[in-house]
Order: sequence, then C-alpha cells, then structure tokens
Amino acid sequence: MNGDGRIGRGASRRLVFLVAALLALGGVLTACGGPRLVEVSPPDGAQQVPITTAIHMTFSQPMDAAGVAARFKLEPAATGRWVVEGRGFRFQPQPALSPGVAYRAVLAAGVLSQEGRPLAGGREWHFGTRAPQLLYLGRSEAGSDVRQLFVASPGDGVPRPLTDEPLGVWDYAVHPQGESIVYSVLRPDGGSDLWRMARDGGGQRLLVECPQAACIRPAWSPDGATLAYERRGIRRGGPDLDPRASRIWLLDLESGQERLLFDYDVPLHSPVWSPDGKRLAYVSPLMSGFEVLDLESGDLQQVGNEWGTAPVWSPDGGSLVMPELLVAGEGLVVRLFRFDLGSGQVTDLSGGEEALEAKDVSPAWSPDGEWIAFGRQFVAPGRQTPGRQLWLVRPDGSEARALYVEPLGDLFGFVWRPDGGALAYLRSDLSEGLQARPAVSVWLYDLEQEEPTWIADGGVLPRWLP
Repeated sequence: MNGDGRIGRGASRRLVFLVAALLALGGVLTACGGPRLVEVSPPDGAQQVPITTAIHMTFSQPMDAAGVAARFKLEPAATGRWVVEGRGFRFQPQPALSPGVAYRAVLAAGVLSQEGRPLAGGREWHFGTRAPQLLYLGRSEAGSDVRQLFVASPGDGVPRPLTDEPLGVWDYAVHPQGESIVYSVLRPDGGSDLWRMARDGGGQRLLVECPQAACIRPAWSPDGATLAYERRGIRRGGPDLDPRASRIWLLDLESGQERLLFDYDVPLHSPVWSPDGKRLAYVSPLMSGFEVLDLESGDLQQVGNEWGTAPVWSPDGGSLVMPELLVAGEGLVVRLFRFDLGSGQVTDLSGGEEALEAKDVSPAWSPDGEWIAFGRQFVAPGRQTPGRQLWLVRPDGSEARALYVEPLGDLFGFVWRPDGGALAYLRSDLSEGLQARPAVSVWLYDLEQEEPTWIADGGVLPRWLP
C-alpha cells in the first residue's frame, strides 16, 4: 500500500487473483456438495388436494431413481408408478388417492445422486385430499330441452348449476386434476363453441370458436396440455350426427394452436387418450372399427368393430375393451371383447352359456385394472330382463357376476370414481314399461356400502370432478 492509502498495482493484481480463486473454489465445493430436495408438491400443509394428484419432488442434482423410489413412503400407503423427468420425480398413484384423507409423505435421508453423493437430510410433509364431486348435464326447469352443467356433492346438499347458457350445453370434459372444465355451448345457428371455466364455474371464457360448425366431445390429454375434440357440420339446426360428418382436431392449450389430427381429410370421431397420453384411439367409420394412433411414431393399429362406439383403455394402457355386435341364431347379441395392443390377441369377456343371448354394453375399467363394470341385459326367451343391470368381470373374462340388479331399472353409462370406491351411472325408470322419452336419473353405487344413492332426476352424462 502506498503512503497515501492507495493499493499498488502489483497488490491489486494479487487481490483480483485471490478473489477469483476463492470464487472458483466455492463453485467446486458447491458442485461437490450433496444433493438437496428443493421442492415438493403438493406443498406441506396443502388441503383440498384432488385425489388424482401426483406427488412431485425436484432435486438440485440428478438422482438415482431406484434409491428415490425405495426411500419414499406415503402414509396411508398407495400404489402407483414413478416417472423421472430430469431432476424431477413424479409418483402417480394408481388408482387415485383416497378422498378426505390426511396424507404423510416421507423421503428418508441417504438417497444417492447419480454421481454417488448422498442426500444430506430427509424430508417430511403433509397434505389432505378432497372428496370428489359429480358433474352431469341437467335441466334447470322441468320439461325444458335446454341442459346446463350441474355439480353435486354426494350426500351433501342440493346440486347447483355451473352454467346458464340460453341454448344450453351439449357436452363437456374435466381436466385430469379437476381444476377446470371444457364444455360445448350451443349457438342459435345449431353449431357450438368450446368454452373453459374453473371447477367452481368461475372464469368462463371462449376457448375455441367454431363458425358454421359444431365443436363437441372434448377430451383432455392426461397431462392437461392438449385437447382433442370433434368438429362437425350443422344439420337441421344442430350438430350433424352422421358418423362420417366428424373430423378430429387437436388444440395446444399453451400456444392456442389448432390442427387436424391428420394432414388429410378423413372422417373420425370419439377420441380417447391412452393413460400415458402417447396414443389416441378413435372411431373410424370408413373402416367400421377403431384405430389407435401412436402420436410420437405415427404408427397406426386398426381394429374392426361393428358396434361403432369408442373403446375403453385399461389403466396400464396395454389393452382396450369394446362391445361388438354379433348374430346369434335369429337375433342379435352384444358381447364384450378385450384387445391386447402388444400381441393383437382378442379375448371374449362375455363367455359362458348364460351370456350367449345377452347384450353387454357400457364397459368401464376400474382404476386399479382389476375389474370391468358393464351393463348386461338378457334377451333369451324365458329369461329376458327389461333393462341392463350392473355386472363386473375380470379382464380375462373370469368371475363375471351381477353387482347390482334392479328389475324395474335400466342401468347404463357407468363411470368409476378415480379411487375405485364408487360408480356413477344413469337409470331409466321401467316401472311403466318402455317409454319413448324415459325418465332418466343420475345415481351413485358405493362399493363399500353396497347400496345405490340417488343424485338427481333428469340428468345425463355423469362425470367425476376430482
């Protein structure tokens, strides 16, 4: 240092080198330090978490996947699958978490990074799940043909409307986490636009405008990033329901970009996503069956089917189940078949002599993959049932049994609650015989209590809001 207090040039250079060396050393020490768990979701203390939620963990460094899975614990316990995304880990419960439960999540210390460095400390956090609600389309006034979207909390109060559209709502789809709803709003010209709103009905806004067309049957991808939907022409003041009148479109919800599923014109309808979101199944009326499109590779599998409805995915994405129309003697029957995507094998799920003259429809795969619910109506002389009853069968066709039988009811439209504890369904009243306009109501069957619960009269299209 000079006499006037200033640092000399040589000393100044040495100081700069010293600071740089210390910064470099700090960077090395940081890089050599152990990994940290920097973020978890749901966050500690979160309440009213949807039962379909996944548990996310983000680390400061890439981690050993097997070690994370081995040292993670959820109480009460839940089964599921792990997905690794860089430094992030996602545990997706399958089936969903239980409703109205306080959960404790624990990651024990000692998990190693991919470079062998241990996690210095563990982490514990808590969250609580909410009870799913039930959505359906119903009438605000008795006798009206206009349907609005309603929400009901089973066993707790009166259903309330979420929409108040002058011409009503055609159909809708629920976000996988239940945070928002896309619905098709009818216009005076017979077409319809797609709108979006929050789960409580707030924040309603136009999502897709469809001039001179009807945009219906929206379907969310499992990650909530993409929407598949049908775009149809208008005929006689409403959507043209000819199977050949529909095209499937995809909407990127972040960018707002829309595109046809294929870059050429082909009639397709009823899109359904695979559980991992990598494939899309849909009905192809020109081939009298359905197709399964791999969205990454473009590979296409085609399956013949005369019934004409969309297939239902297994929870693991490896199989599809569908009804098929067959000739039996002098009449027609409907049987259920399972198609294995890997092997191409087809399994008859309606086996057994008693099912030779029955109609098995409305299949719904349980969230744990153990059962398929469906509606069975016997049509054999002397054993005819007026309507469909609720049955269960294993995915290999074994252990078929009636779960709930109501002789004066026709039961259909089954939808499992995401945790598998209940089934929503529709019931047509047959107490006065078959009617041109049957009285349809929304019901709930609790598998633990083994009893049905009435939800609402005049409702259709039930769906769970997790």
